[in-house]
Amino acid sequence: MKKVFVFCIGGTGERVMKSITMLMASGMDTCGYTVVPIIIDPHLDLDEKKNLQTLIDNYIAIRDASTVDGNGPDGFFGTDMEWIGTLDSQTNNTNKEAGEDRSYAEFLNVGNLNATSINNYFIKTLYSTENLNSKLSVGFRGNPNVGTVVLQEMLTGASWFDLLKTNCGPDDRVFIISSIFGGTGASGYPLLERKIRSTVDSDILRDVFMGAVTVLPYYGLTDPKKNNSKIDSGNFMTKAKAALTYYEHTVKSDLLYYVGETTLQDNHENNEQTQPDEANFIELVAATALFDFLQRSKPKERQYLTRAIENDVSSLNLATAGKGYASLVKCLADFRILKMLLDVLPKEKYFPLIQTKGFNEDFYKGDLAKVNTFAKNFEKWYGELSSKKRAFAPISEMKPSKMADIIKESVELEAKDDSWYLLEMIKNSKQDSGNKMKNFLDYAYIAIDTYTKKIL
Repeated sequence: MKKVFVFCIGGTGERVMKSITMLMASGMDTCGYTVVPIIIDPHLDLDEKKNLQTLIDNYIAIRDASTVDGNGPDGFFGTDMEWIGTLDSQTNNTNKEAGEDRSYAEFLNVGNLNATSINNYFIKTLYSTENLNSKLSVGFRGNPNVGTVVLQEMLTGASWFDLLKTNCGPDDRVFIISSIFGGTGASGYPLLERKIRSTVDSDILRDVFMGAVTVLPYYGLTDPKKNNSKIDSGNFMTKAKAALTYYEHTVKSDLLYYVGETTLQDNHENNEQTQPDEANFIELVAATALFDFLQRSKPKERQYLTRAIENDVSSLNLATAGKGYASLVKCLADFRILKMLLDVLPKEKYFPLIQTKGFNEDFYKGDLAKVNTFAKNFEKWYGELSSKKRAFAPISEMKPSKMADIIKESVELEAKDDSWYLLEMIKNSKQDSGNKMKNFLDYAYIAIDTYTKKIL
């Protein structure tokens, strides 16, 4: 089993991993790699983090429940995903030290310094009073100078790093997701790279094929004075430029992807405690970097990559984004059609697979309950993507009675309504894995793919 260890650093890392999980559920190919997410974020109470953990848990549960003799579904939920803790008897304990509810001054043990000591003066020269009084449990408030110190300690004491050394095989890879304009991501990415490349007791890990996506500024924040926030998005570009200058001489990844906006398209609520950030097109583009990375071979020299869109418009579809996004649009269409089938089929009294395959009311309420929950989260996520100022909305409203024109301004599908997909499910039902959930997901994917492959 070849694996890719995906490090999700900070809030942006978590939101990109959410998009990765949605695309994996939609059938995007990981070239046979099992995805092993590792979340690095000191903000223990952040809803975004908790929601991502729940989403991944749900994905893993669906995958496990639809796997027979090691073979899972071939399309939807077609990739294995595991927490690093499940690779060993130990637990994933990435957040213990940095997540404690104490200030940065307490972390540095400033209170035990003599008020007139040179060390005390040195610390007050390096850090503002706000830096020293900030709580570690809410992150680094866009201050990489604080994050670098705390995360260095966090990485040094993390039990998952021993697991990484033990379980990283010669065919495995590492991929790191972070932003460059905040505190956690900007500081955590180079620290993690350096720790991996300086490993002394594992040649495999030290020389692992490593990729990373660095997310440049792509949103602004509302006036910090309204919420008494210490984060000012007016500094994002300046911080990003400073970090890029540093990265130029320190980056150790074999492939480095840069993703961002030339101008900030949207403003998020400036709330340090909850960070209520909705899904964004840039996060989706950053997610595609992982799948591109898994298709590439290790280069002889470091390579830098990015993506573009065909037209700079406020709402993108397949035509305006460009043909390079066709596989992405297909994945989104496939899963949204699956959601439509999940809504329609429980009402289809004369669907023959109710009797022959057990796809009855109890099945939808029981085995498929987790799939339904995931599908609802998917719809909410897509709704957020399609309503931003830089919207990604390539798919029309799902109407079972009108399916041919669901891909906006691009492709007309042969399936005129939902009955075309139901008929294809019946045709493919001769295959039987012995697992109802795997059967359902396989039949649905083959049926949907029959028509949506035209998008490619």
